[in-house]
Parts: sequence; structure tokens; C-alpha cells
Amino acid sequence: MNRTPLALLSAALLFALPLAGQAQQGPAQQGGTKPPARPPVAQPGQRLAPISLQGRYLAARVGEQDHDYDAAADQMDQALALTPLDPELIYAVFRLRMYAGRIDSAAELAPAVLSTRPGDGFANLVMAIEAIKKGNYKAAEQQLTRIGSENQLGALREYVMAWLKAGDKDYAAARSYLARLKPASGERAEAPALVIAAQIDEMAGDKDAAEAKYRRAISIDRNGLRTTISVAEGLRRLGKDAEAREILKTYGTRYSDSVVMDGLMGPNAPMPKPPTPASGIAEILFDIGGILASDPRNQRQDLALIFYQLATALKPEQDFAWLMIAGLYEQFHQIPKAVAALGRIGPTSPLYWQARLRTAALDAQEDKFDQAVARLRTLVAEKPDRIDAALTLADLLRSKDRFADAVAAYDTAISRLGKPDERHWQIYFGRGIALERTKNWPKAEADMKKALELSPEQPYVLNYLGYSWIDQGIHLQEGMKMLERATELRPDDGAITDSVGWAYYRLGQYEKAVEWLERATEQKGDDSTITDHLGDAYWHVGRRREARFQWERALHQNPDKDRLPIIQDKIANGLNPSNDKPTVYEKAADTKQGG
Repeated sequence: MNRTPLALLSAALLFALPLAGQAQQGPAQQGGTKPPARPPVAQPGQRLAPISLQGRYLAARVGEQDHDYDAAADQMDQALALTPLDPELIYAVFRLRMYAGRIDSAAELAPAVLSTRPGDGFANLVMAIEAIKKGNYKAAEQQLTRIGSENQLGALREYVMAWLKAGDKDYAAARSYLARLKPASGERAEAPALVIAAQIDEMAGDKDAAEAKYRRAISIDRNGLRTTISVAEGLRRLGKDAEAREILKTYGTRYSDSVVMDGLMGPNAPMPKPPTPASGIAEILFDIGGILASDPRNQRQDLALIFYQLATALKPEQDFAWLMIAGLYEQFHQIPKAVAALGRIGPTSPLYWQARLRTAALDAQEDKFDQAVARLRTLVAEKPDRIDAALTLADLLRSKDRFADAVAAYDTAISRLGKPDERHWQIYFGRGIALERTKNWPKAEADMKKALELSPEQPYVLNYLGYSWIDQGIHLQEGMKMLERATELRPDDGAITDSVGWAYYRLGQYEKAVEWLERATEQKGDDSTITDHLGDAYWHVGRRREARFQWERALHQNPDKDRLPIIQDKIANGLNPSNDKPTVYEKAADTKQGG
């Protein structure tokens, strides 16, 4: 048999992208094979030899493992230039272009892929999408009938076929396909199915039928954002502008902290585009992506990314898809790509505000703190009736120990609340923490109590307030009850378990402290503070060799810089009044003597 250059590569180096629906094996599943080394980088003044075919493969493999599909696709494109007729290489390049969202360039290779893999799902699907974009619905239908056993469209294929028939103005056939999947009344899928049917009625010119279906859809799914937008857009196209705006306004009021509807309700909002097979099928591809992304084992995110990108190839303004693409890139730690995806969401989109908030948060992840703060301050000023930007700013400032600034941002958010309800406990809790760190305990305590008033069983508030009381030597019995209740609610939370142990330590009950702190280290063994606490407790019960062992461990667990000299002092000299926390009783006695 004639073996191509690709086939001659070692099996361990083959770039094997998964077939649709298959999870890719990692190194452990491949017999423990280590990931390939990254290609060498030239040092100043050094010239490297041209990268070989194998080198391109290795570089692409590294890019794929890092979810940097653009870099991987670039490397594979260059490999293809070296062996342009290799069918396995063509197939690998096609797949990587799909992952990178280069749908048009993937389509250029699809015929070559189909010449050796006629039933390949993605190659046929890409060809169908190209035909849909050109309005050639019969050709698209033919491509879809060739999809083999790896078909990812599943039951939703009937909806795709319905749209294609509608594109050819065969509305009877379109409705026949819809009837095959008609959900029972009250099923979760009934509303989106009604929206599709209404849109096809619109295309057919049956305005009364479309209007009735739109009304039915919104009556059974008033909480669905996509249903709300689709129905409002449909009613606007049918001349029911006032009613459409009222639907959007009602949703925006009900979910004021989730999505801004201003872009769709404004006086200059453009008339929604009429439904087309391209826009309708884009929605179905988006839904398939959502099904794949929700895989509880997180093994199908890459395939989800492809379907979201296919949706945007058919409908570039599919902003829900761009938002999900950004989310996946964030999971993949490809933050610049996530920001770029969010940048595709325009000012008239109901997701524009959310995209800008998310972009600021991503800036913070990339250590662009000042830029993130500047973006958020702009948003805070831009919408004085909203709390989300102020709250995001407050949380960010608190995470960077800018506690006074955080308090000011929380003040802004709380001033915009109106009547707080249970979901707002986190705002008071966050401000309470920031106030405590600025030494303003009376106000901090009031906020903690307010958080518990709104949500009485919040374990993190119970933990923080209960420990704070014990640490100050006040409300000892009530504080310990709060801590015990927090551990009942979160029995496996090492931080809360540590609080109970450290509270017993501050009460001088060292044996109990050891018991709880040992449990905390089992739950969260890599936490320097917990390890340090356990060492202190061991010292007080006479287990001094074990105490020093724990302090040594704490020293290598990235403690806060201000804790380093204290831990080192404990290792060298043991506990003494200069490095030990007194019991609350000793602290109280010292306070009285000092007074």
C-alpha cells in the first residue's frame, strides 16, 4: 500500500481530532504518553532550521491541547502546504479550522474530505451551511441526507428540514416536519417549537396564524429571554409594536439585574429582520451547542464551540452564541479570544450590557485592573438605575484589598436597591466584610445582621459573624451556635471548619481546637492559614514536634507576606506571647489592665 508522509509519522505523534460526539483522549488515556514538547524558540542572534512536517504537527498538537485553535490551525495550514494531497492531513486541517471558527476556509476543504469520508457529519454540515447562505436549499437538503452515523443534529434535524422546505416555499412540507416533533401542551419545548412555527407562518404570509402562535408561546414561557425577544420581534414585524415593547418592558422590569432591554425598546430601535432559513437554522445550531456545553463531564465543550461558531456563520448577529463562545474561551483560559467574542456584541443587542460587564471582569483576570475599574466606573455612571456594575466594581475592589473604595461602591449599589429581598444578602455581606477590614465594626456588624435578616441560613454569613464575635470576646455562646450551624449547612467546607477550630482555640479549648482543625486540614490541606492554625493548636496540647512540622508545611503553602516572619519565628522559637494569639479571656484581661 502506498503510504503518505502523514502515515509514516509515529502513532504517538498523530494529530487525532475527535469525531463528532467523541471525547478526545488525554495523555493518561494514551498509555501515559507525555504531551509533545513545544517547538524550540530562537534566541537572540540564533537561526533555527525550517520547521519540518513533524514539527508543524507537534506545534499544532500543543496549540490544540491549550485550546489555542488559531495557532494550531496556522501550524496545520503550513503542514498542508508541505503535503497538500495527503487525505489524513486535509481532514486534520479541516477539523482544526472548524474549531478555530474559520468556517469559510473549512468549507474550502470539505469537498476533499467528503471524497474519502462521504458520510462525515461536519463536512456535510459545512457544505449545507454554505448552500443555505447562497439560498440553495435543495443542495443543503441533499448534503444533510448524506450525514453518517455521527450525526449531531439528532431530533432537531426535523426542524432544520422544515426551515429548508420553507426556504423553497414548500410550506406544507415544512409544517409536516414540524408536526413530527410537536411537543405536548405544557412541555418545556412547546414555546420554542411555537416560535419556529410562527416564524414559518410569517414567511408563508399567514399573519393571523403567526400572531396566534407568538401569543401562545409568550403565555407559556414568560420567563424565557430568547422566547421573549423572538415573540417581541415577531409582533413588531406584524405591526403590534406597542404590545411588543410592553412585553420587553415587563421582562426588563421583572429581571432588572439580568439583561437590559433598552436596545430593543428604544425609539430608534431598528425593525427586526424577517425570519429566514439561515436565521432559523442558526438558532437550532445554537441549541445543539447548548446541549453539548451542558455535558456534566465537561467533555464536549470543544464540539459545543463548533456549533456556536456554525450558528454565527449563518447569523453573525447571534449574540447569544457570541456570549457562549466567550464563556468557553474563558474556560479554556484563552482570555483575549473571549474578549474578542464579546466585542462582536453590538450596542443594540440586549446582551450588550452583559458583554461589557463581562469584558471588565476579564480585564481583571488579565491583571488589567485599572482598565477594568475604568470600564466599570463608566457603566456605573451610564445607568444610574442599575446595581450590577456597581456591585461588580465593589467585589473587584474588595478582592484587591481596596476596602475603602469597595465600601463606596457597595454604598452606590445599595442606594439603588429599592426594597432589598433575599437575593441581595450578598451585597450587605460584601460591604460588611469591607467595613470590618476598615476597622468599622459597628457598621460591619449591622450589615452582617441585615444579610442574615434577608437570608437567615446563609452559612458564610453565620461563619463570618459568629467568628468575629468570638474573636472580639463578645456574644460567645451565640457566636459558637452560629459557627456550629454553619458547619451543619456546609460540613465539607474547610474554611468554615477552620473557623470553628480557631474559635475553640481563642476560647482556650485546645483539645477541641485540634479536633476541628485536623478535620479542616483534611478538607482543605493546601491552605496555609489552616495548616498554621493546626500547628498552633498542636503546640498548646504538647505535640510540639508535630506543631513545627505543620508550620514548615504552612511556610511552603504561599502564606501572606506579613505572615512569613511570624511562621518562621514559630519554627525557630515555638509559640510565645509575641507570635501567639491570646485567648479571648486573656485579651479581655489585658484590655482591662491597659484601661
